[in-house]
Amino acid sequence: MITLKELNYVGTWASKVPYPGIQYAQKASECLIEAVEEYKKNYKDKQYDIILSDGNEFTFEIMSKNLCHMLGVDYKNLSNEFFCNFRNSVLNLNSNVVSSYELLNAIIEHIDDVLKYDYENGNKILNYYRLMIKCNIFQKLSDFTQFNFGVINFDKNTFKNNTGNNYFGNTEKLLYVQSNEKNCPYFMMGILKDGNNGNNDDLDESNYVVETLLAPYNVGEFFREQKVAIPTQIMIIDDLMNKYVATPREKIALINQYKSIILEYGLENNLDIYGDYISMLSTQDNLTLSHK
Repeated sequence: MITLKELNYVGTWASKVPYPGIQYAQKASECLIEAVEEYKKNYKDKQYDIILSDGNEFTFEIMSKNLCHMLGVDYKNLSNEFFCNFRNSVLNLNSNVVSSYELLNAIIEHIDDVLKYDYENGNKILNYYRLMIKCNIFQKLSDFTQFNFGVINFDKNTFKNNTGNNYFGNTEKLLYVQSNEKNCPYFMMGILKDGNNGNNDDLDESNYVVETLLAPYNVGEFFREQKVAIPTQIMIIDDLMNKYVATPREKIALINQYKSIILEYGLENNLDIYGDYISMLSTQDNLTLSHK
């Protein structure tokens, strides 16, 4: 189970958190390796076109350049000049310019040396608490062939007005999934428009990429006064195009899940199923006409 102490360490520099012990560090590194393998197997070079119950449609992709940050490895810090010797001697990266995906793969390739370096130097490279939680979130999310998640159309100004806290990021949608964790009952994936946060004139406004993974303990504040929708159709785009359509049972399960959330946290019902309702009626009307 994830503890509140672990959650509180997620946003802290690796050098500022206590070393968790070699067993915890090894377990976290194993989770990192498994998550990257999962990405390469089920997510790499795939796009997901999702139609929501509010009638909106968007496409998102988990890009390799975003994976390092998603899984809790601090690329910005580890790619600076201060860690040049570490990159050369431990990761065997001789170039001063390295991409986040190259850095991530080098860490996995030399994970035993990284663990030894952190053990001997007092946890300077990896925040193992962050790795453990971020990788658990990633593993819990479906490969998007299942309808086990909902979508918050997230407005960070609404979040700030309700909580008094800033949301540091540009997330526009939060995909949420049940975690079965007491202290953070829902895991979330924040996504935003691709390309300069949506400010590129040539940008396809429906294309999204992953910004972050979250395990919030104040779950209700992420739902309060935010519009919510559920997926009704998912198309996976790679060499093939596989389409998955939510069954009535899957839709009802997600509606009941949201109902339990608003009852648990005393929220208003902001679930939008209007688009799906219109689509269903249109389909039924066409079937009726075709039988006349």
